[in-house]
Amino acid sequence: MIAEMPDAISSSRQKATVSAALSSRSSRAKARQAPAVRKTRAGAPGASGHGSSAAALVQAAGPSPSRRKGAGRSAARRKKARSAAAGGAAVRRSTAGSPASIRQGAGSPLHDIAAGGNARGSDVYRGAKPQLPQLGGSLSVIISARNEMRTLPGLLKQVQQLHPAEIIVVLNGCTDDSYKYTRLCKQATVVHCPESAGHDVGRALGAKLSRGDILLFLDGDMVISAPQLAVFAAAVDGGVDVALNDLDSLLPSFDLCDDVTRCKLYLNSVLGRSDLGVSSMTAVPHALSRRALERIGYRELMVPPKAQALSIIEQLRVEKAGTVNVIKHNRLRQGNIGAGNAMEQLIAGDHAEALLRVLIHRDKNGGLTGESLLEQRRQMAAWRNSI
Repeated sequence: MIAEMPDAISSSRQKATVSAALSSRSSRAKARQAPAVRKTRAGAPGASGHGSSAAALVQAAGPSPSRRKGAGRSAARRKKARSAAAGGAAVRRSTAGSPASIRQGAGSPLHDIAAGGNARGSDVYRGAKPQLPQLGGSLSVIISARNEMRTLPGLLKQVQQLHPAEIIVVLNGCTDDSYKYTRLCKQATVVHCPESAGHDVGRALGAKLSRGDILLFLDGDMVISAPQLAVFAAAVDGGVDVALNDLDSLLPSFDLCDDVTRCKLYLNSVLGRSDLGVSSMTAVPHALSRRALERIGYRELMVPPKAQALSIIEQLRVEKAGTVNVIKHNRLRQGNIGAGNAMEQLIAGDHAEALLRVLIHRDKNGGLTGESLLEQRRQMAAWRNSI
């Protein structure tokens, strides 16, 4: 008994010590929780009832004093991030809701598109479809293609966004499934030529069959976005007779240009339209008014430079409309690569034919006198020396 008493007393003391420690710890915990409960009751009536959660109490009480400084900085950063995100969302909502207002002014996404930008890469079109201009006249889209089964479906999809009155696809000399894929577009009128007649003949044939007020000419070997195409149609709808693709910014200086580019520059200079630069009806996209087609005749479209010369001679309104980089996306073929290739020779010959038409016109109008020829030579020499 005596031997066991110290153990009992020791055990009793230990229990008392543990009990006192627990009681003290519980008192401190209650003291810390009391402000939290009071704050919850003051800020949110009923929040401290039996249904309230511990998370709600902690949120109401805030962080402990030892962590308050660091948490404050974190909270500030979170608040700043939320504010930035809200601002970005507001900008996106504003951008998607009013594309017409964004369209104004240089540097805007739609202005960049007209200058050769990509519609899909623009922030305006990530959240909403582009708002295309409403045309007052009816639109005929004429596509000339040869073995373009891979690009025709995509191009037709973009063309349909313009809501044209008709789509005429001239397939000349196709040996692939271009006809099959073109027929998937229910609106398309397909003209099938068993033998290849060339893109220019295809455009002339499509123009003859067209009925629209505006004629938009495309080649089937590249997909061009609807907003880029709309620029040319809108230009004609606004009064332009011949809307050309402006490629000046995409080409090197005159001394580094190829023969085709120099032919275009020379023809425009002879016609007194150096402002057109290398812009030519040889390149797509381009658009014509019904008035221009009736004035120059659909047959002349088989020789694009000649048709352009006639448009200027007839004092039609010929202007640059927008820039589409067809040089980058032009499909390479056996006949259009290498110096002096067949396509280059064809285009050079077309420009020679156009120059002949200009000379004939001037001769009929008394414009080929000895003095006028000397003056033209002087002007050409001055132009050449200034390059």
